[in-house]
Amino acid sequence: MQIILLLSLLSLIFILFSVGLEIYMFNNAPFLKNQEFKKPLDTSISIIIPAFNEEKNIVRCLKALSSIKKPCPKIEVIVVDDLSDDNTISRAENFKEDFIKNSIGMKVISAGQRPKDKNWVGKNWACYIGTKNIDSEWLLFLDADVEVSEKCIFNALSKSQKDNIDLLSLAPKVNCNCLAEWIVQPIMTSLLIIGFPISDTNNPKSSTAFAAGPFMLFKAKSYFKIGGHEGTFNKVVEDLALAEKIKGSKLKLNFLIAIKDVSLNMYSDLSSLIEGWSKNWFLGVDKNIFKSLSASIFVLISNTIPWLIIIFCTTCYLLNVRFLVVNITFLISALAIASYGIKRYWLRIKYNIPNDLWYLNGIGGLIVTYISFLSIYKTFTGIGWTWKGRKLNK
Repeated sequence: MQIILLLSLLSLIFILFSVGLEIYMFNNAPFLKNQEFKKPLDTSISIIIPAFNEEKNIVRCLKALSSIKKPCPKIEVIVVDDLSDDNTISRAENFKEDFIKNSIGMKVISAGQRPKDKNWVGKNWACYIGTKNIDSEWLLFLDADVEVSEKCIFNALSKSQKDNIDLLSLAPKVNCNCLAEWIVQPIMTSLLIIGFPISDTNNPKSSTAFAAGPFMLFKAKSYFKIGGHEGTFNKVVEDLALAEKIKGSKLKLNFLIAIKDVSLNMYSDLSSLIEGWSKNWFLGVDKNIFKSLSASIFVLISNTIPWLIIIFCTTCYLLNVRFLVVNITFLISALAIASYGIKRYWLRIKYNIPNDLWYLNGIGGLIVTYISFLSIYKTFTGIGWTWKGRKLNK
């Protein structure tokens, strides 16, 4: 019983540490500010959208994009189809008229077959093809499952121009479209906030580099200077690799929260969620087994253990086992769960981040722990290491 009591105390300490750190980071995090739109900016931008089997998402993405407030005189949208076998191309082409009405150039091109002499992985090939023959001053890589607000690109471009930023990446609001996302994504978001502090990312003296692949705005000359996606052709987590290259080249990297301007629809079910996160998890901690296991243990103790202890204590009550230590253990675990619930409620009130099904974080902890072990196995063996069914290793 003493071991269970110690576990309950440890879980409370872990969750209070996590809650306190997240609240502090959110309160001090830099947000993308809304800029007054007087006239279009004197620059040019190409928006590149790599797409592979995105028929469900591309409509929402292009509908939002075709309605933006035009940020500059010369703007073009390039959808790069990565040999989809669904209706991605036809659904994208249906939006050409909408872009023309807004005086925005738009085209859909095919990435074509990938060269066999290199192991191009993920969306690197499609992004590389999209940058060919481009003469814009700015390049925005936008995922097909992203939706932007009317002034999002204008705000991001204004910020980048004003502060001379070489790579501006925005943290989106993650829309939860299935039960699996509701119970896993909040935990993953917490880990990213703790593991990649925004203040360190934006500090040129810090080695920490982070970027979110769904929205990456590059100064074009800086993008080509670091080799672009051609230089990360074999990188599964290419956003981190590009961010590291920017910082390593003494260029300016900025990461801002933009939950009011950018939203992201990542997964549609549990299997795609597990495939996606197990692709990135182990690489995201630099293939460090200690970091990976430490993170999963932290998640398990702070999210799952309190619920297991509550179940254990309830069973003791039902069996008429009513020792003082059982009562104390129950109260400590209940306090840990309540602390997590209060944090989720605070995020909803202050930042309009939904807290639906927050009480299923115990199950979420189990899934995240499973993902961490699965990611280690997949990365080392290559077995089942895929993205949207495509193998990530030859």
